[in-house]
Amino acid sequence: MEEFDILIAKVPFENSEDYKWRPVFILSVNGKTIKFLRITTKYDTKSDYIKSKYFEIIDYIEAGLNRQSWIDTFKAYQLNDENFKIHVLGRLTENDFERFVAFLSNTDFLLN
Repeated sequence: MEEFDILIAKVPFENSEDYKWRPVFILSVNGKTIKFLRITTKYDTKSDYIKSKYFEIIDYIEAGLNRQSWIDTFKAYQLNDENFKIHVLGRLTENDFERFVAFLSNTDFLLN
């Protein structure tokens, strides 16, 4: 598992003990702690503000995803590696990665 991989994680819901296995985009790996962004397929029903925080993965099939997906940059999360299935689905294509960096440069989100 490396930075910028896409893999499956056991992500808890906000203010709940429930969780969902979902694809995530790895921002950093520091020992057993992993910082990541959630990946979602839900876009159309979101508010314009939330949509402005979602980055569209155009080459989603090449990234290992089976449906049109967006990286949710609203909030970064941290979990221990025990909550991850260390099965890498893929990575962003070079085109999507360059678009993602440009997208982040126009937001208040910091990669570190």
